[in-house]
Amino acid sequence: MPRVSGPVDPSRSLWHLLGAVLRHWRECQDLSLKDVAKEVLVDWSLLGRWERGERPVPRDVVKRLDDYFGGDGVLIALREVALTGSASTPVAGTPNVQDAVDMDKLRRKLLAGVAMVGVSAVVPPMEGLEHLRAVVDHNVGASGLSEWEEVAWEYGLQMASRPPAMMIADLSLDYLAFQQAMVANASGHDMHRWRRLNARFAFVLADALGSAGHARESRRWWGSARRAAEQADDHEAMALVYASEAVQGLYEDRPAALVLSRVDSALALTSGRPCQATARALGARAHALALVGDHASAHESLDQQARVFDALPDRVTRDELSMDGWPEFRLLHTRSLVYALSGHSAAARAQREALAAHPSGRPRPTVQVRLHEAISAVRDGDVEEVLEQARRTVEGLGTNVNWFVLRTAQWVADAVPPRERSRSAVIDYREQLTLSRGET
Repeated sequence: MPRVSGPVDPSRSLWHLLGAVLRHWRECQDLSLKDVAKEVLVDWSLLGRWERGERPVPRDVVKRLDDYFGGDGVLIALREVALTGSASTPVAGTPNVQDAVDMDKLRRKLLAGVAMVGVSAVVPPMEGLEHLRAVVDHNVGASGLSEWEEVAWEYGLQMASRPPAMMIADLSLDYLAFQQAMVANASGHDMHRWRRLNARFAFVLADALGSAGHARESRRWWGSARRAAEQADDHEAMALVYASEAVQGLYEDRPAALVLSRVDSALALTSGRPCQATARALGARAHALALVGDHASAHESLDQQARVFDALPDRVTRDELSMDGWPEFRLLHTRSLVYALSGHSAAARAQREALAAHPSGRPRPTVQVRLHEAISAVRDGDVEEVLEQARRTVEGLGTNVNWFVLRTAQWVADAVPPRERSRSAVIDYREQLTLSRGET
C-alpha cells in the first residue's frame, strides 16, 4: 500500500490548493507518486513538488493529470485561477469590493472545498466555477444592470411553479453577486434603477423564504425589503412589500392586529389607487377579518377588491406569468378562500369559478382551491372522507408543496366541528401535516 504523504495546507496559496487536490485524488485511488508519474510521463520527484505547492505545474502536464484522474477540467481550471491569482499587478479598473469580508480569503476558502471532491465528480464544485467565472468577468467585464434586471424578472416567474426550497440557494447566491455588482457599478443616473432592483431581489427572497416555511427568516427579509424600497424612494414597491408581508403573515399565524397594520400601511402608500399593492392589501384584509369572525367586513373588503380589479390596467390583469401581474384568477382565489372560511352560501360557486380561472401548469393554487372546497365540505359532510381526500390532494404535489398549501390544509382540520375533533381521523390528519413540514 502506498505511503500516505503529509498534509498540504490548501489555504497557503492557490498552487498549494491545486497540489492538495492532486494529492487527495492520488491517495483516494491508493496510488504512489511513482505510479502516477509513470502514467503521465513525468519524474516522480517533480510530481511530489507539485503536490506540495512548491512549483507551478506546466500546462501540458496538468492536462495529462486531469485526464488521468478523470477530473473533468478541475485541475486545468485551478491552474488558470492560480496563474491569475498569482499576478502581482491587478488589471486596471478592477473594482475592489471588500465591505465586510476579505473577498480573496473567502474565494480561497470556497475553493478549498475542491480538495474534498473525489475523482468521480462530474463537474467541479459550484464555488470553484463561480471563482473561474469571476476571473473571466475580470477580463471581459461583469454583468451589467440590464442583465441583473433579467435575472430578477426570471426569479419572479419561478415563484409560481418552482419549489421554493430549491430556489432559495440559487437566489441567495445570485443576490450576493448582485450586491457586489451594485457596489462596484451603481452610480450617477443609474443609481435609482440599481436600488429598485435591490428592493426587488429582497422582496423575492422574503417571499421565497416564507413560501418554504422559514417564517423567522422571512420576517427579517421583509424588513430588509422595506428598507431597500425606502432607499429607492419607490412608494409602490414599499406598498407591495407591506401588502405581501400581510398575506404571508396570515399563513404564518402572525397576530391579526399586525397583519391589519401592514394592510393599513400599504393602503396609505397607494391612497387606494388601483394597483397590484392595493388589490393584495384588500385581499389580506378580507382574509384576516374572516379568520377573526368579522364576516360582514371581510365580504365588504372583497367587494372593494373587485372594484379595484375592474380599474386595473390591462397590462396588469393580462399578465398571468410574472410577479408584476394581478390577473382575475387571483381575485377569484381570494374570494374562494374567504367565502370558505366565513361559511358564505356562495362558497361552492366561488370555488368553481376559481378552479375554472386558474391557468394550467400551476398545480399549487389549484390544490389550494381544492382545499377551500374541503373547508366548506368538512363542516357538513363525512369528516373522515373529506380529510382523506384533502391529504391525498396535498401529497399529489410531491416536492412542489409549499407553506401556503400546508397552512390551507391545516385550516381544513380547523373547520372540523368541535364535537368531531377528537376523532382519530382528525388527529392523524394533523400529525401527518406536521411531519410533512419537517417538524418533530
